[in-house]
Amino acid sequence: MKKYLPLLLGIFVLYGFPIPASPRPAPLKIVTSIFPLREFAKEIAADRGEVSLLLPPGAGVHTWQPRASDILRLSSADLFIQVGAGLEPWIHDLLKSISSPRLRVLAVADSLPLDEHWDEEDRKKEPDPHVWLDFGLDMVIADLIAAKLTEIDPLSASFFQAGAARLKQKLQKLDAAYSQGLGRCASKSLVIGGHAAFGYLAKRYGLEQLSLSGLSPDAEPLPSRLMSAIAWGKEHKVRAVFTEANANPQMAGVLAKELRAEVLVLHPGGNLNKKEWESGRSFFDIMEENLVNLKRGLSCE
Repeated sequence: MKKYLPLLLGIFVLYGFPIPASPRPAPLKIVTSIFPLREFAKEIAADRGEVSLLLPPGAGVHTWQPRASDILRLSSADLFIQVGAGLEPWIHDLLKSISSPRLRVLAVADSLPLDEHWDEEDRKKEPDPHVWLDFGLDMVIADLIAAKLTEIDPLSASFFQAGAARLKQKLQKLDAAYSQGLGRCASKSLVIGGHAAFGYLAKRYGLEQLSLSGLSPDAEPLPSRLMSAIAWGKEHKVRAVFTEANANPQMAGVLAKELRAEVLVLHPGGNLNKKEWESGRSFFDIMEENLVNLKRGLSCE
């Protein structure tokens, strides 16, 4: 039979008969904890993955609590991608409730070279989980996701590597825009009227972050911290106070009034509200809008 196989294939081609194709495996089911990881996984997996976000629109990753339907969704998934480093405090209990033998978990912060980004004094503090705001680390995350997908589907290794390469090219372009845009600014003082979500971004582009509260968005700013921020802002001739998108801007407004500065919005990008979801905004759209406001607020050439 084997010796006739080339002849049969030739007849199929000559007379237009369809040649049976080997069945394509079903797309991998991928769930991510935050919006940027969803965007990255979609780019890398493309049509070989069905990627969904665990958080509903508008939910805060620090305070959200999973429902029974979320447990079921993860139980049928092939891969769950999270940040780790304490960003998702509910993750331990959620994963304990899932017994699926096929579910693999990738906590990207566990495999990032974070010690290289902070000095010894910084490393003694509470770990900063907002790693996706360093576009260099995002390039490492792209490779981590591609490697994990390859473990699950080895035959698609080159496909996933190509997706990671496309993503890293976009990230390199964004990184270059930030480096150029923030390279010559009158101010290097990044004053945040909320929690300290932008430490990685500040570190990468030579800025100094000062926030009214700590790493947790639930922390209330102390009066002493507000007074210190006012003094620091006046000393550094701060022209803008940044407030987080989808957060209460009241404290940013109080600080801006004292400094005679304007209030501008920065989006941490961890999740979108319903209106943002419906408009189809991407991670790159958000970061490009952030750059516009940073250049304005820091008086960059």
